[in-house]
Amino acid sequence: MNETIALWGGFTLFIVAMLALDLGVFQRRPHVISMKEALAWFGVWTGLALLFNLGILLFHERGGQAALEFFTGFLVEKSLSIDNIFVFLLIFSFFHVPQVYQHKVLFWGIVGAIILRVAFILGGLALLERFHWTIYLFGGFLLFTGISMMRKKESKFEPGNNRIIRLFRRFFPVAERYDGNRFFTRLPADGDAGTGNGNGAGGKAGRLAATPLFVVLLAVESSDIIFAVDSIPAIFAITGDPFIVYTSNIFAMLGLRALYFAVSGFMRMFHFLHYGFASIILILGVKMLLADVYKVPVGISLVLIVVILLVCVIVSLLRPRHDDLKMLFERPERLGLLPFRRLLLIENIVDLGDIRVRDSMRRRSGVRSVRLDLPWADNLAMIRETRFSRYPLVENPGARPVGSLHVKDLFQCFTAAGPGQPPLPPAAGELRTLARPCLELAEDSPLEDALARFQRSYNHLAVVLDARGEWTGILTIEDVLEELVGKIGDEFDTARSGRFVSMADAITPGRVVFGVRGTSLRDAVKDIFAHVADAELPLPGREILTAVLEREDAMPTWLGKGLAIPHCRLDSLENPVLLFGRSDEGVPVENSGERVELIFLLLTPGGMARLQPRLLADIVGLIESDYVTERLHKADNPAEVIEAIRDGQQIVLD
Repeated sequence: MNETIALWGGFTLFIVAMLALDLGVFQRRPHVISMKEALAWFGVWTGLALLFNLGILLFHERGGQAALEFFTGFLVEKSLSIDNIFVFLLIFSFFHVPQVYQHKVLFWGIVGAIILRVAFILGGLALLERFHWTIYLFGGFLLFTGISMMRKKESKFEPGNNRIIRLFRRFFPVAERYDGNRFFTRLPADGDAGTGNGNGAGGKAGRLAATPLFVVLLAVESSDIIFAVDSIPAIFAITGDPFIVYTSNIFAMLGLRALYFAVSGFMRMFHFLHYGFASIILILGVKMLLADVYKVPVGISLVLIVVILLVCVIVSLLRPRHDDLKMLFERPERLGLLPFRRLLLIENIVDLGDIRVRDSMRRRSGVRSVRLDLPWADNLAMIRETRFSRYPLVENPGARPVGSLHVKDLFQCFTAAGPGQPPLPPAAGELRTLARPCLELAEDSPLEDALARFQRSYNHLAVVLDARGEWTGILTIEDVLEELVGKIGDEFDTARSGRFVSMADAITPGRVVFGVRGTSLRDAVKDIFAHVADAELPLPGREILTAVLEREDAMPTWLGKGLAIPHCRLDSLENPVLLFGRSDEGVPVENSGERVELIFLLLTPGGMARLQPRLLADIVGLIESDYVTERLHKADNPAEVIEAIRDGQQIVLD
């Protein structure tokens, strides 16, 4: 008895000492956990588990059998706990938790999970020992859980509907803003403005309140209760030895935090693991139900579990989903093996399969055509104005094009009128003979199919038809290529559309602000101007700030997805100016649970009416790229922000 107490107590003290060392020494300073550091800690915990397994093999009274049970139980719990990683990602994304604070949440989350699981384990073992029939109850529950997991593609855990969090908010004030990595803080002097519960739950200045970080911790802990209900019965199917159940479960949980930081970026690639976990639970459920009839050897269970996991990983890699293809190339870019510009090209190539002809074509209303029913002087004036190289040739405004006309071919139609006289214009019949055949494409056909047809036919212009066969627009090979590489301009584009202004030209390193703070978007705008030197602004900062805030009061510029674009026109401004602000904590949006993380503050000259809407559209289009958004979130310096904007504008935008 004394040996058992010493064994349990010694193991528990060792785990407590390692956790204290982790928190008090290695993680004393809050910082973003790198993949290298995460893999190192994962290796430490896994190595300790294997050493402990070796100790069981050498010193446990059941020797190899006990060691096999420990390793199988460890693998089962580690596998099933991977599902927690998906939930962690969901929770951190929902609450906009800065990466620098995530380690602390997971540390205390794991500590709480260990305490909960110890209680579950002791309670479950007591039930099995006293009421043997509960083994069928656990087995049936595992079968039900496995079947349910098979039928559900993804976790339905919704942090916003968490009952524990809602109950906590009802009786305890919660501050709106993070206060560093603290779980609790004191309310500011403005009373209820610092609370997020909206019910006046004691929002008095100086009163103790929970921070959003503590709410995140509650979400993590409550989610683990759900997983513990599934995983604890699973390990009972492996062994009934209390010490083996306890130690294998604890070691599996300890490495989960490090595993999250190591694989969270590409964990969603292994989408078939979900079915693997369900299969493991089903197998263990059957094993428990057959326990009184036939005891399935632990070795066979281990082999089945390993094979299932390997098959799921291999199938996930061989059959990637659309978004997973992007992740495969994202990792080399992070390591510096792939330039960011090429990564954006790859993203566009992957997305090309989802684009239809109607998405890239030029609508008929905006197409300029050479008309056979008009005098040559009218057609020539249109050609001189637009300066394109190819035009559809039509009988009249409502007719389908009879072909395409290349400007080079027109030179063959001009005939000399005499010395010193201008050449005679071509007749309508001559224009028709010069018409080249053009492709006909359906609106709903894939754009990549259109590219293949352009290549096979050596045509550069196609007529687009709707389901009724009516002409609705044109598509050129340049339109297709621009979906891949961005805008392809020529020497006539400036003459057609006016002076080109790039977002990257409107921003400088001094106009980039990190760590923006504020309880509202107005506060965030003020904070940006407070950190931008006067020399970076073409006009007095107070004058610009007043104009921006007046525009913001008239119409809020929060667009969702963590983006806001405060903007205004200034008559005394000569060139557009772009300021960029990033808030790692997120700026609360009034009357909404959302937060603003990226702020593009745009100033445009009052005399350039068309410039502002075009630049606003460019910013919105830029943020639609996951790669550009992530690069802006993770940029370490202003130069990386400007590079992301410049490359993104060139490749992502038309």
